[in-house]
Amino acid sequence: MKFSSISNAFIAFFLLVILAAGCSFDSPSEQTSITTKPVNPLPADNSANQSMSLTLSWESSNASNFDVYLDTQNPPQHLLASNVAAKNVNTGILNANTRYYWKVVAKNDAGSVEGDVWSFTTGSSINPGQSGYVLVNHRIETVKPCFVNMIYQVLDFNGNGIGTLTSNDFELIEDGFPVSVSESDLTINKKTDVFDTLKVVVMLDNSTSLAPNINQIRLAASQLVYNLANSTIDGVKLNVQVAIYTFSENVVMLTDFITDKDRLYGAVYDRYALGQATTDLYGAVLTGASRWTDVMTSDKIREGVMILFTDGSDTQGSHSLGDALTAVENKHVFTVGLGNEIDPYILGRFGTSGYYQISDISQLTDQFNQIQKSILNYINSFYVLKYKSPKRGNFDHLLHLDIKNNPNTGTASFIEGVYNSFGFSSN
Repeated sequence: MKFSSISNAFIAFFLLVILAAGCSFDSPSEQTSITTKPVNPLPADNSANQSMSLTLSWESSNASNFDVYLDTQNPPQHLLASNVAAKNVNTGILNANTRYYWKVVAKNDAGSVEGDVWSFTTGSSINPGQSGYVLVNHRIETVKPCFVNMIYQVLDFNGNGIGTLTSNDFELIEDGFPVSVSESDLTINKKTDVFDTLKVVVMLDNSTSLAPNINQIRLAASQLVYNLANSTIDGVKLNVQVAIYTFSENVVMLTDFITDKDRLYGAVYDRYALGQATTDLYGAVLTGASRWTDVMTSDKIREGVMILFTDGSDTQGSHSLGDALTAVENKHVFTVGLGNEIDPYILGRFGTSGYYQISDISQLTDQFNQIQKSILNYINSFYVLKYKSPKRGNFDHLLHLDIKNNPNTGTASFIEGVYNSFGFSSN
């Protein structure tokens, strides 16, 4: 009886072993492997004098896509790009002489791995001493039944917009093969063809320290707003809306956004006057930057810019420098500083599109004219590419755009991006 019980227990155990052995488990080769930590950053960690527009790249195994964070604070919080399939991404236009922090999160179905925080510092131009063109990707979108649209910008190495290129100057590669212009109905148009609105905030210091120069500032600023409202590109008048503010103890609106050049001229000429012996510079930056939101699609562009003039630094302390710097991130701001009581470093950080220092008030009109020219060059540097893709099905496809015979063959000389052809059809 005892032997029989032992035999039955042994048989039951043996059957369990056989059943366990017969169970089907995924082999390691069938499972999705965890992605590796992103390594080997370019630019290298702690690099100095980097381009104001560059391509970040890295290495990582087994990842299907990546999230890239780029910021002026450490650790970086701003999401530059999400679910990127390629191991590189363009930064767009960065601030000059600024330290940036970035990291990459590698992802696949098995999970995600966050890379180290790397950093680099930009120089004073897009790439000093080099010639050629820089391509900046702003948007890749799809439109049914099978259109792929790209919005991008062409700049020179000093950050000036290039608006003279035609469709024959570009080459588009899809999944490694050139896209036929004739078979795809590929067109490349200037963004000004669908330009909708440019909003300009003119922010003028009127603290009492400017008393000796008040008349010349009034004349220069009134001429600036008149010229902005009268802006044209290739003979086509732009829809430019201008709002005017002064700031000393308080930030005061002289006029909200209007397009009438005569009313704008009068708003400055009749109402710009001395304020108080205190300067709320940071409050002026916060107010101005809050007045517009940029909108960019293949059919419409609404952009904003702020032009700020001052002869000093923030003496009021009502707002923080950190909040003001955050407010101008991804905004287009020009700053003009007069005299030797300004803080060039801070005005340079606020001037995301340009900072100009003048020693004499007589230089202000010429500087305002240069800023207007830079704004128009910026608008004129946008291009819209559209084509019909032959791709079908729920698949990702890699696009590569460059400029033929571009002397620049390195950083930011091309654009790469991914689109999905899900739902594409011929009609």
